[in-house]
Amino acid sequence: MYNYEWDLETGGYILTTRITGVTKEVRPVFAEELKFLEMDKKYEWDIPDCEEPIMWAEGRRYMYRGELVAEAVGGGLYSMPVMKSVIRNLSLKPVDLQTMVLKNENLMNGLVQRTLRFVYDTYKQYEDKVSIFYVAFSAGKDSMVMLDIVQRALPHDAFVVIHGDTTMEFKATYRAVDDAKKRWPQLEWYTARAPFDATESWQKVGYPARRLRWCCSVHKTAPSIQKLRDIYREKYPDSNKPFKVMVFDGIRAEESDARAGYAMVSEGKKHAVQANCSPIHEWNTTELFIYMFANNLPINELYRYGSHRVGCILCPMASEWYECVLNHVYPEEVKPLLNIVDNSTKKSFGSRQDKERYLESGGWKSRVGGKDIVIGENKITEIKKSNRILYVIKNGNYRWDKWMATVGDLVKTSETTYSISYHELSMEFDVRVDESSTLLTIPVLIKSKISIRFMYLFKNALYKAAYCENCRECMAECAFGALTITDNDIQIKGCRHCESCLDSSKGCIVAKSLSITGDGNNMSASNISRYQNFGFRQEWLELYFELGDAFWKNDRMGKYMIIGFKTWLKEAGITENNAITVLGTKLNELGVDMPATWGIIFTNLAYNSPIINWYVRKVDLNREITNDEMKILLGDFYSPTVKKNALSSLKETIRLSPIGWLIGQGKCEMKGKVVTSITRYGWQEPDSLVMLYTLYLYAEHSDSLYSFTLSELMDDSDEREAMSPRLIFGLDAEILRPILQGLAHDYPDYIQVDFNNNLMENIFLNRDKKSADIEALL
Repeated sequence: MYNYEWDLETGGYILTTRITGVTKEVRPVFAEELKFLEMDKKYEWDIPDCEEPIMWAEGRRYMYRGELVAEAVGGGLYSMPVMKSVIRNLSLKPVDLQTMVLKNENLMNGLVQRTLRFVYDTYKQYEDKVSIFYVAFSAGKDSMVMLDIVQRALPHDAFVVIHGDTTMEFKATYRAVDDAKKRWPQLEWYTARAPFDATESWQKVGYPARRLRWCCSVHKTAPSIQKLRDIYREKYPDSNKPFKVMVFDGIRAEESDARAGYAMVSEGKKHAVQANCSPIHEWNTTELFIYMFANNLPINELYRYGSHRVGCILCPMASEWYECVLNHVYPEEVKPLLNIVDNSTKKSFGSRQDKERYLESGGWKSRVGGKDIVIGENKITEIKKSNRILYVIKNGNYRWDKWMATVGDLVKTSETTYSISYHELSMEFDVRVDESSTLLTIPVLIKSKISIRFMYLFKNALYKAAYCENCRECMAECAFGALTITDNDIQIKGCRHCESCLDSSKGCIVAKSLSITGDGNNMSASNISRYQNFGFRQEWLELYFELGDAFWKNDRMGKYMIIGFKTWLKEAGITENNAITVLGTKLNELGVDMPATWGIIFTNLAYNSPIINWYVRKVDLNREITNDEMKILLGDFYSPTVKKNALSSLKETIRLSPIGWLIGQGKCEMKGKVVTSITRYGWQEPDSLVMLYTLYLYAEHSDSLYSFTLSELMDDSDEREAMSPRLIFGLDAEILRPILQGLAHDYPDYIQVDFNNNLMENIFLNRDKKSADIEALL
């Protein structure tokens, strides 16, 4: 909240409301860290043995009484950092904490009083809305301050304290928990722990990764919520209202850009049964440590060795510096989990040194499924036919129907036939079971809001049955207590179909972690969202044609706008290596208001832009599709963030270019400035030369198939790379037939057709021509 200035008198800092330009996260540096870095041995620093901090670090820049005295660069799991800009022969003395605290007393008092009032007001607002309040305690600086604030603001019987023991904690953290219990013995303390430890779950589920952070839910949130449920049932055994909790957490905006966007109070954002209150969201580390020193709060030993955070022994989100400190100071504690990662990867290495470089560089943290680990496997194979879908399940952990009660009413109608109801939809399907596999044959449903949601839940129920390892994560999400999961069984009684247990990628964290295949269409998670969240805007194309090469340095657009639009221009065929192409020059001559210009652009984007390719293949004509439905149709391969960013670029393209309104590729429904749904209705007056261009692209993407029937042309499928005008623009055969006949009349050197009373519908393109030749005709 406040800035700071270095204070030479105390060796600390003074908070200030002035804008100083200093925005770095600041932490105290203790003797243990300086000796760990061997500053006494290598640089002859005289380091006093003291409890107080000796200096401060802005990131990895070491500041002593306002002066930069050293900087750490690099370091990781197996390597120590390199020290630079070191001033030698320093005689150091501790920070005068008492005076430092007094100098900051006025600003801190105001900040603390506002925070205490916020905690109390939030408690009163939610007192009748939630079943129980709790403080999530990790023994880090944030939760330590958070706990002290809450216990000052609220009656001690108004909340409980839950330490989520992930079994990935350092011994130093357990000691800090014990210190906190001694500091606040009057509070109601509980420990929440999963029924299995991390070494077991990592080997069953696969080690966590940046996009597979199942560990927090399984080892922290789910056990905490289940512990709270047990506490509540014990205190209020006759209560039958939906279970809801509120957590006071130590999330702060300074920690990351993502957390900066969090609201200070939110409901159901992370977990269906939990509301979050983050009273110190606006605090920064300078204020946190002043508060800790002023109130003599326990400080976790990890901070004394240089860690900027208190977390798990091995974490995919950890920095190289964090891993450097922990694996050098506590190597025996890191070893068990590091060995699991080491032994799980499928990647081959030329030497042990190569493997250690891979581990240190964080390569293991980037996995998105089971492809790169030895226990990864596909238990479910989906085979799409013209009028049905086959699901082949092998090696499932439970029967295919174990979770179906959470979808809807399931009825067995014959030896192999079942029927399931979901709202007003009812579907019959066939199930064949043998010793090694289960085969489900279901019909292809007409796409609607209900059917899209139903198929999403139905598939997720299959995934849950196949992969479930009884982790109990979804049990914690059930607000009505309908799920009971033990070590070897699952019971579903009184399900109210809230869908919370199914509403996540593949419905199951284990399925997401271990399954190998993606969602098809040859699109990777990295390339579907590469436009910096910006769409293809008409005004930017006009500006590009106006400025030429000067466009890349124009001051009318921000840096990321230019980066995003650079990708759109390339995929539209307008530029190559940032230089305008022959097609780009032709489109500039045509003008940005011409339908043909945008028809050519959209055709190229359909082939070259992953999000446009998905859009034309998956979004039906003449049916409104909401944001949530589009996220479901994007499948399970992509993270929520990737989906959100890709759809943002798509919606902006449709809204801010003639692609939407002029060539019929989307009418946007708005709520304020937000696109809530899109209806794709097709090009009403298609340009004939654009159609000819699409035919030549079709031939070039069909292994040079220059002669085909109209029926073959229109027989689009996900497996076929080539796309018809029907798929790209929404044109049926009746609209396309006379256009092709007109083209054959006007451009006989490019196309001939043989349409004989609809009995023969042959189309012949000139093998000596290319799509680039059509550009000259525009």
